[in-house]
Amino acid sequence: MHPELKVIHLVCAALFLGNVIVSGVWALLAERTRNHAIIQFSNTMVLITDAMFTLTGAVGVVWTGHGMALHFDGGAGHPWIQWSYALLSFSGLIWLLVLVPIQFKQRAMLRASDTVGEDYWRLSRI
Repeated sequence: MHPELKVIHLVCAALFLGNVIVSGVWALLAERTRNHAIIQFSNTMVLITDAMFTLTGAVGVVWTGHGMALHFDGGAGHPWIQWSYALLSFSGLIWLLVLVPIQFKQRAMLRASDTVGEDYWRLSRI
């Protein structure tokens, strides 16, 4: 196995997980202010950094993880590798089908009004 692949895998995992955590903290802290401008800025930054870091990190983790799994018969004989594929796919679907559409709806709401309405807060709780 190439050690460079493992290093790239770890860097991608750090980008992915780090941005997931930071984005959640940004959104939480911004929403605690209840200030429209701060919440709107946070929403914009979360969408941008999700594309830059979360998506890039996720693709990198999958690509390098699959490359490393090939050294173990592609994971066919190792249930934990199969579980990692399944769980990462499941979390990716949640992100793409639930979280990203919510963020875009919130973005539209924030752009359409100078106040943060109840619909925004309902989506935020989801």
